[in-house]
Amino acid sequence: MMRDTRTVDVIAVGRSSLDLYAHQIGCAMADVRSFDAYIGGCALNVSVGTRRLGLRSLLLTGVGDDQVGDFIIASLDREGVETRCIPRKPGRRTSAVVLTIQPPDRFPLTFYRDNCADRALTPEDVANTPIAQSRVVFVTGTGLSHAPGREATHAAAATARAAAVPVVLDIDYRPDQWESAEAFAAELQPLLGSATLAVGTEEEVAAAAVNAATAAGKVAALLATGIEALVMKRGAHGATIYRRDAPPADVAPFPITVLNVLGAGDAFASGFLYGYLQGWPLERAARLGNACGAIIVTRHGCANFMPTLDEVTAFLAERGEAAI
Repeated sequence: MMRDTRTVDVIAVGRSSLDLYAHQIGCAMADVRSFDAYIGGCALNVSVGTRRLGLRSLLLTGVGDDQVGDFIIASLDREGVETRCIPRKPGRRTSAVVLTIQPPDRFPLTFYRDNCADRALTPEDVANTPIAQSRVVFVTGTGLSHAPGREATHAAAATARAAAVPVVLDIDYRPDQWESAEAFAAELQPLLGSATLAVGTEEEVAAAAVNAATAAGKVAALLATGIEALVMKRGAHGATIYRRDAPPADVAPFPITVLNVLGAGDAFASGFLYGYLQGWPLERAARLGNACGAIIVTRHGCANFMPTLDEVTAFLAERGEAAI
């Protein structure tokens, strides 16, 4: 394990929300009669996911001065995620998402992010966060969609790199938050220059390198930004690690019956970060990420259902593995 005197293991920067999951499975929205209230958002999910694995996690997001903000802060406090650096944003609303679950392959979601609080994060909020005291900083592409959150995301990555703290970038492309993939790629490029590793799905990699003509060219374009490796999440096909001047390394999946894929990528990132902070090879860290993702897709929601270290250990043991 890579040990030092830093006081936080993971600082995640970005989106948080109230997630309203349709209680009825398999229904279109018009037929839903009730919802379960959870917490969510990429950065928040990773904060909870890493905390449940035993890491010391701090979340930098913005919430409104409203009851939904109270709900998110209280939920995070119960999880043991550090909330002391989360600013309240007067005049802004805490973000919300409404989701339906229609297995096996439809999981529609609607974002409510107009005037939302996490977009209002500022470089000053970053300066008030102990970035240099973290062992890794996790940032997302969605954090670039609007100012001043865009500047806060860049400030977090730049502050981390200046303090020799690794930066893991989740590409996290949400098309409905951008006017085009070209606009997204243009904003993401400078952030990739501050990142140590990038994580994303095949679709997100395609958007991040939209001007490259082939899949191989897109991977090469991202590696050319200077990241040490690209970790591609491939769902039921596992993951693939890409490095410059080395062949791709495939990481096997865990076959599982899927209930809900929402949150799988954030569970993967949580497991991957755990392994990364143990000093494991990226392939082993991604295998643990695959295990966390496989567990979460059997469950109803995201953050509230992230697996614990004991649950992941048991899951692996049932399959003849001892990866932790």
